[in-house]
Amino acid sequence: MNGLVYMHDHDRLHQSLGPASVVLNTIAERDANYLIPRLRDLAFSVDTGYSSLQGGPGPFSGGLWRRAAAAGASNPIEKRAFGIADDIYQAGLLFAYLAFVPLCEAGATDSLSLQRLLESTFQLDLQAAREYCLADDRFLEAVKFLDLGDGAGWQLLQVEEFPILL
Repeated sequence: MNGLVYMHDHDRLHQSLGPASVVLNTIAERDANYLIPRLRDLAFSVDTGYSSLQGGPGPFSGGLWRRAAAAGASNPIEKRAFGIADDIYQAGLLFAYLAFVPLCEAGATDSLSLQRLLESTFQLDLQAAREYCLADDRFLEAVKFLDLGDGAGWQLLQVEEFPILL
């Protein structure tokens, strides 16, 4: 998340955040305390500086700004907020992927299936998604992980799925 915050603080949106967008570097391979996550795949990043938002859309930002306008963003500040919320939403999907894919039975889900399950099937109702996953043994370990700390994982997903409400 620090990398994404850094980008946003420097007027950039990632806009293609996914499992392949994070690389883990380490100086001590067997010690998780030394893991350093780094963002990559910045080819589709979008400039959100004021001058860029005032001008016409860039080669990769047209669709984003159309979606922002459709959601009611009418000025540069609202467009930028929409773009940041979109990046955070993608980070939420990435967190869900990182919780489910490694902890679930092999082949139980993948990135697109998980996104479809959360967005289309359960329309971002995480409690309903949790109940569904709890009833399927293939997802049980992911549910247990997200349940740790009085459901802290689910709470984090809730915040990242609805960042515009913050």
